[in-house]
Amino acid sequence: MRRRDFLRNLVITTGGVTLGGSLLAACGGSSTTTTVGGLAIGTPEQPIKLPVTTQAIADGLANETGVLEILNWADYVNPESIALFEKQFGVKVVESIYDEEGAAIAKLRNGTFKPDLIFGMSATGLAKLVSGDILQPLNKSYIPNFGNVISGLRNPYYDLESQYTVAYMIYGNGIGYRTDRIDRNAFTSGNGYDVLWDSQYKGKSGVLDSPRDTIAMAMFRAGNFDANTSDPAIIKQAGDDLIAMREATNPKVDILAYTELPAGNRDINFTWSGDLFTALQYLPEGVSPEVLGFWYPPKTITTNDFFCLTKNAKAPVLAHQLINFLTDTDNALLNRSYVGYQPALETITVDMLLKSGTIPESLVDALVTPERYEVALSQVTLDPEIDALWTDQWIAFTAG
Repeated sequence: MRRRDFLRNLVITTGGVTLGGSLLAACGGSSTTTTVGGLAIGTPEQPIKLPVTTQAIADGLANETGVLEILNWADYVNPESIALFEKQFGVKVVESIYDEEGAAIAKLRNGTFKPDLIFGMSATGLAKLVSGDILQPLNKSYIPNFGNVISGLRNPYYDLESQYTVAYMIYGNGIGYRTDRIDRNAFTSGNGYDVLWDSQYKGKSGVLDSPRDTIAMAMFRAGNFDANTSDPAIIKQAGDDLIAMREATNPKVDILAYTELPAGNRDINFTWSGDLFTALQYLPEGVSPEVLGFWYPPKTITTNDFFCLTKNAKAPVLAHQLINFLTDTDNALLNRSYVGYQPALETITVDMLLKSGTIPESLVDALVTPERYEVALSQVTLDPEIDALWTDQWIAFTAG
């Protein structure tokens, strides 16, 4: 399973987590913090500083020799990048693959997985890793490239001070489209979301098979920008609007925009920005990359994943070195050319990507810039009774 396939079932696209109970007060939480399974969920309004149960490694240690073990999603790091790292440090990188975050955490707990470094975990799994005493804090003296990370993610609300994490990839929600069939002015001359309801695209459109993302999109179209609302009327209206869209355009509900748009099977798709970069790899021979476009709404959801270091890492210095290697601007560009998704680095600018030929002019708007991150909306876990309201609307929409 590729990472984009996992995202289909990821209800909580961002949100920090820390321990519940007695540790909550020590970490700056409160009794009103939403908890799931005993875990408190941090938010931009109530950021969390995670508890530290062990010390970071000391400064100035020599690099280990031999093997560095990493745990990662399939196809989520460029083999060429790993080969360059191996050559530079004279070591061998051994990769284990996981296809579901919860199962990976369980295997980390029981010792089935024993990596030095973990790629691609989401903030929602962070508490389980910390509460399971699986992680060690980072020593950023080994990660001078940490300063390249988007400023808003150097002190993320799910891990204040980035004690355990360094951001890896980032993406936002918006609309991918074929520029040879839809004029970009269709998104800027009025309510950009309305194009998804336009009957001229019946049978040629799609939306994400991700309930929280797609229902929130309908809310944003109506001018309601609380991505975690508990208001039954707003939730119901979003559901009704999605049913109206279904009747008007009969959209596909899946996560295949990255193949269907370049193949020409769809004109428009509500999707993740990273999928448009991946779509470049699926264009038929001879088709210009400029046929792919993306509308990035002024207010939309963004999320990211990260690197983290295991407490029992056998090569902790090398693990830090690989984080630093992949947050180097040039190395991150090389890695992105294979992975597709956007590194969470503000040093990778629009001008840089355009000049390098990495992305076409038509996909500039798919980039999450530091400015867009600063005004981004976030999703967090909902209380069960509120989540049920959202689920009811999704069932009503997809049942048709």
